[in-house]
Amino acid sequence: MPNFFSPLHQPVPPSFQSQQSALSDACPTLAPPFQMNLPYPSFVRLPQSPSQKIIAVQPRAFPAAPILFELIGAPSRGTGVPMRELVVRSGCALERMLVGAAEHVGAAMGKALRLVRIRLTIPWPGYEHVEWVSSIELFTSSGLLTRGQLAVDIANAYHSFVIKSSMYTPSSLAYEWRTSAGGISFDRLILLACWNVHDDMWMAEVFVDRR
Repeated sequence: MPNFFSPLHQPVPPSFQSQQSALSDACPTLAPPFQMNLPYPSFVRLPQSPSQKIIAVQPRAFPAAPILFELIGAPSRGTGVPMRELVVRSGCALERMLVGAAEHVGAAMGKALRLVRIRLTIPWPGYEHVEWVSSIELFTSSGLLTRGQLAVDIANAYHSFVIKSSMYTPSSLAYEWRTSAGGISFDRLILLACWNVHDDMWMAEVFVDRR
């Protein structure tokens, strides 16, 4: 299992003290590649691509701005967040771990089309035939979806995908990305961003720690 520095109780570096929101012009890039500064050379981008049947349809609205995920106390921006940390932390712990965890991102994600939920697609290389899609509610029992809640929802979706996809046979062309025995495990996944592929369809920008 890879080792990560503890994100709790760390000071916020000056580079994170911006007056702009992660939903504003501070991040004008709408699709990958996003700004990144990975801490280890072993971090490799998971090469996910939206299916042609999604992007072939004329969109009804301009894409929403992506949602970025950063650790408080990280040495630089663009390092992402280990998914395994997201699924075990409480809400209060997430606010001490994730930059802007309490920010209500749900409204902006669904504003253009007045959505109440989005779909998260996981076109994992070698498993595109599985067509994995999860629904994420933009309005929760406690109010608008926050960045922290979104991160947890994405991590849980990937956790379920890795478990269930291990029962499928991956394409031989993408065998190195297999999730079955000896392949990629959930605890090696790093969440960097979530971006709007098409209308209500979103994808996560994910890296894998190959150590």
